[in-house]
Amino acid sequence: MYHNLAATNIVWKLLLTDLMAKYDIDNKINYEHENVNRNLAVLPNPDLVFAAFNHFSLDELKVVIIGQDPYINKEQAMGLSFSVPEGVKLPPSLKNVYKCIENTCDTNMNFQKGDLTNWAKQGILLLNTTLTVFEKISNSHKKIWKGFSLDLLKYISNNTNGVVFLLWGNDAKKLKSTIDIDKHHILEHTHPSPLSRKSFTDCDHFVRTNKILREKGKTEIDWQII
Repeated sequence: MYHNLAATNIVWKLLLTDLMAKYDIDNKINYEHENVNRNLAVLPNPDLVFAAFNHFSLDELKVVIIGQDPYINKEQAMGLSFSVPEGVKLPPSLKNVYKCIENTCDTNMNFQKGDLTNWAKQGILLLNTTLTVFEKISNSHKKIWKGFSLDLLKYISNNTNGVVFLLWGNDAKKLKSTIDIDKHHILEHTHPSPLSRKSFTDCDHFVRTNKILREKGKTEIDWQII
C-alpha cells in the first residue's frame, strides 16, 4: 500500500477509497515500481499521501490551491501542495508565494518556515493533482492519478458551494472545466515558479480570496499563520 487513510475525515475517506479503487491506483504504482523504477522510493511517505484531507471536513472547505506533483526529494514531500516540513529550505515557488502575500496583504511573512499545515487547518485544500511521485523523477505518476484528480475536483464542485479555486499555471488552468463556475469562484494566474514569464509577486489572489469569503459571511484566511 502506498497510502494511509487512517487519519482522514470519514467523508473524504469514503470518497478517496472509492476513487483509489476505481482507478486501481495502488496496483498501477506497484507495477511501475516493480517493472520500471524498482530502486526508487515512492514519495511522499504513505502516511502523508492524503495529508491534504486530514484537517477539515468537506463542508468546512473554503479554498482549493492546486499544485502539480509532490516534491521529488524525500526531505521536502509532505502531501500538501507547495509546502515543505519545518526546517527544510524554502523552494523558490513558495518564496514567491510569500513575497506575493507581503506585497499585497501588507504583512510580514516568516521566510524560515515552509510548513503550510496551518493554512490547511483553516479550510484550504492544498491539492497536488498527482499525489505520488518517484524520487528524483518529476511527473512520473502523472498518468496514474489523472482520472482520480478529475473526478475528485468534480465531486468537490458538485457537493460544495462558494469555494475559491486558485489555479496557478497552465496545468492548473486546464482543470477549470471540472469546476461549476455558477457555484464557485475561480482565480487564475501564472505559476509562482521563478521560471514563469509573468511575475507572481503582484498576484492579488490572497486579497481577493478573503474579499470573497468576507462577502459570503465566512471567516477570512489568516495567511500569516504558518
